[in-house]
Amino acid sequence: MANASDPAPRIVILGKRLAKPAMDLAEAAGAVVITSDTYLRGNELETFIATHQPDGVIVRLGEMTEAAMAKARQLRIIAKHGVGYDTIDVAAAAARGIPVTIAAGANAISVAEQAFALMLGVVRRVAWLDLRMREGHWDKPNFLGTELHGKTLGIVGFGAIGRHLARIASGFGMKVVKYDPIDVAPSDLGEAAAASVEDLLRQADIVSLNCPLTPATRNMISGPQLAMMKPGAVLINTARGGLVDLDALAQALPEGRLGGAGLDTFPFEPPELEEKLRTFQNVVFSPHIGASTVEAGERVGILAMSHVLDFLAGREINPSFIVRAGSAKLPITA
Repeated sequence: MANASDPAPRIVILGKRLAKPAMDLAEAAGAVVITSDTYLRGNELETFIATHQPDGVIVRLGEMTEAAMAKARQLRIIAKHGVGYDTIDVAAAAARGIPVTIAAGANAISVAEQAFALMLGVVRRVAWLDLRMREGHWDKPNFLGTELHGKTLGIVGFGAIGRHLARIASGFGMKVVKYDPIDVAPSDLGEAAAASVEDLLRQADIVSLNCPLTPATRNMISGPQLAMMKPGAVLINTARGGLVDLDALAQALPEGRLGGAGLDTFPFEPPELEEKLRTFQNVVFSPHIGASTVEAGERVGILAMSHVLDFLAGREINPSFIVRAGSAKLPITA
């Protein structure tokens, strides 16, 4: 419990309440928790932060901008409820001496499973066939899907999510090739290493993006990269929306070269998908719910809340969870 002489720490959650075990931690610490319950941007975000004056912020939905930080006179830490930190201005936080943490590894299993679900959804046209049956059609006489067994899965970013995805793929009899500029050594998973993203794109039947969004990775998959992919290859993105140039993807799909795409993340959320992209039967969408499971919610929530409570109480945070604090380096993979 918090010392009675200390003011109760104020924690703002941008989004809805966290899982119960995480909220129980806050209650036990005597923290005051305020939730936005929805996406906040611009003036709404700044007013919300100025009104509630948090000591700590947990970013679940939306963003944490430099302008919002400027309104928070006593802000000391920002924690991401997840691993994608591109919606947090980490440079502005560092300039103010505010550490930014991520819940690295806590949602890896759920995100990897969603990536694999999208793969199956694309190659077996699950969503499209479901819709067709609901409309009264029976496509068995003319439909042919594709097996994943024996195919090569290319994983861009071999962190916790990429590694778990490789384990799933191995169980399906897939070959795995990775590209990660930091993790170049072979692991015990038996994967091969590509020399570059382009090298991976030329080898893989399925490409899964599992890396953060940085200036170097923004639109890393655009027209030229899509043209490098094998005929019939499938693109899966459960990482960050800005990794894929959706305009280029919408242009490439009608050419018939790609086998399809599975997208769980988008450059702006909620997205405004152009009509052409919504018409392709070999594209499967999901609303950024890769980590939205009961199990991942508890693990991520506990970790994010613990980061905030520990820091506010003067306890040390494991540096591996810190995105940028002083001289800390930005992580490369999720």
